[in-house]
Amino acid sequence: MKYLGKKSLSSLLSGILHLSWYIVLVLSIIAVVMGAIILFSTPVEDPAALGIAKVNFCIFSELKNDKDWQMIEKLPLAVRILFLPYFGAIVVLLLQIIKKSQHLFTNFKNDVVFNKSNVLTISKISKLLIGFSIITFDFSSLLAGILLLMLCEIFKNGTALQEEHDLTV
Repeated sequence: MKYLGKKSLSSLLSGILHLSWYIVLVLSIIAVVMGAIILFSTPVEDPAALGIAKVNFCIFSELKNDKDWQMIEKLPLAVRILFLPYFGAIVVLLLQIIKKSQHLFTNFKNDVVFNKSNVLTISKISKLLIGFSIITFDFSSLLAGILLLMLCEIFKNGTALQEEHDLTV
């Protein structure tokens, strides 16, 4: 299987990343709605309730015995409100990482490998990934971000060599 060009691994990854961007967007919107219902509504004790109250009852009946949920439930409302911007920042970073990665693999699909836009894209992805790893406390993402910074330098040198080669031919 080819790695670069049409009908290659890069082409497949570009398509997968394009689809995953929309999936993450839709799931994050659903998560915000459900999170708002769970975090800011009070439990409904009446199983005969209708609409949102019935969903609320079903959710809270499942969470009633969960120790983590009991700890979150005891937090003041102001602290629980801080969860939404935190998850929003995670989703925004994730969407940007996916979009930049999709752009990079689209370039690879079009046989554009060693050029300045790819160097900048890899640099941005690595910085976004490092920020994502700090926010989510994920060491493996931090390691991947650092490795991408190193790969960025390799691509920078490869781009300089490619430009020299293009000028001599």
